[in-house]
Formats: sequence, structure tokens, C-alpha cells
Amino acid sequence: MSDSTLSHQPQNPGVSPDLGEQHDVTELHAALLREKPEPKEGFEPLNLWLVALTGGLLFWGGYYLANFSGRFEASEYSEFPRGKATVAAPAETPEQKTLRIGAQLYVNCAACHLADGTGNPALNIPPLAGSDWVVAEGANRIIRIVLHGLNGPVKVNGQVWQGNAMNPWRKTAENPSGLTDEETAAVLSYVRNSWGNKASFVTTDEVKAVSEATKDRSDAWTEAELLQVPLKGGADAPAPAALDLAGLKGQLEKLSADDRKKLLETLQAK
Repeated sequence: MSDSTLSHQPQNPGVSPDLGEQHDVTELHAALLREKPEPKEGFEPLNLWLVALTGGLLFWGGYYLANFSGRFEASEYSEFPRGKATVAAPAETPEQKTLRIGAQLYVNCAACHLADGTGNPALNIPPLAGSDWVVAEGANRIIRIVLHGLNGPVKVNGQVWQGNAMNPWRKTAENPSGLTDEETAAVLSYVRNSWGNKASFVTTDEVKAVSEATKDRSDAWTEAELLQVPLKGGADAPAPAALDLAGLKGQLEKLSADDRKKLLETLQAK
């Protein structure tokens, strides 16, 4: 074979000399092969960040359910991971329970006496905070006010309040939305121990006694009537009766001579 014949043979082994091709077909289509196919609707590739986020959420959900599911029992709930020791909250004392219930019930009173118990001067509604009626030695009078209401002017801490009539809160057939004896005791205990007030708690038995003694009453109380009621003691205990001349003489005779002399000197000094 001559040198001229060899010089015409293709140098690229991928070229077929039988077809007389002078270029490699693979090289000609290399640019086309590098192009990615056009995306088709419904076959778009997923975002890798979305896949990672979904996996993370699934992992977190499984971990949460494993620790806080309470074995999927409807009667069990715990805000702490299973197996970890929990600290039990201190038990609520009877006094704390009474004040909590009383605070919830006082919402009905706050519309007039306001949430802080300062009353509403614009409507002539007296305050409960610091009121001499509220922090009195006994609760006989304020129990009656809550049960049957109050009508007419009333003097609170030396100031006369004309006031709007207070509605009765005793629960009856005619007033089914009223307060039970237990609720009345709770709200009065709350009022007597809030906003700086400090007085004894009102018991359910006290309210029941007053309620039974006044069960036939339908009218609201007046200040004059309430002042005749003893602050404490038996709910139906009568107020001290005015002494007539014979009674006064009898009381004086019970005194010693020295006591009678002191009494006369006191009266003369006045």
C-alpha cells in the first residue's frame, strides 16, 4: 500500500471509511446530548429543601408522639416527657379554694362595684374596698344585703351614698340564677379579704342560718333595719330592745353604789 493511500485514511477510529465520513458522529451530537430534556407538566423535579423539611417534620412528630402520647389513652395527660419525674403542685387549701370561687362569682358584682371594689361614684354605688360594712366584726348584715338586696341611702365610712337599689342574689324559684348558700359565703369571704380588706371568712352555716331566719322576707333591706341587726351571733338574735323607765330602773338597781355614782357623773359631764 502506498504512502498516499495511507494519508487519506481517517485518523479517528470512530469514523467509518466505508461511508466516506470525515467526522465523528458522537462529537457532532455531543452538544445535543448535554441538553436536559424539557420538563413536562406533572413531572417537575422535587425541591430538595422541601424533601428535607418534610423528613424533619415527620421525625419530630414521631419523637413527640413517642414521648407525650400518654399511650394514646384519653384519660391520661402529661406535659412532661414519659419517664421523667414531675413535681406535684401543692394542694389547694380550703381558704384558697373559697377565695378562688369567690373571685369567679364576684364578676357578677364587678359591673357595679368595679373589679377593684372601689365603687362607682357616678352611679352613687358605694365602695367595698375598706368599707366599714364589709370589714365589720361579723357578717350578719352583709349576708342579708346579698340575700335580699339593699334599698335607699346608706352611710359608708361616714359618707352617705344615695345609691341605686341593689338586687337580691338569693337563689329562689323566682330567681333561679341567684347564688346558693355556699356561693354567697364564698363571694362574701372574697370581698372581706380583697383590696386590703382583712376580716373573717363567712361560712356556709352562717349564710344558711340567716337565710332560714329571713326566708319569709321579700323586700330589700334599708340601712335603718340593718342597723338593728347584731353584727355577729345568732342570725335571728334580736337587737337590744330599748329600755322603758321600769327597765332602766331595774338595770340601775343591779349596779353597785360606786358604779351608779360613776354613771351619774358621766351623764352630768355630757
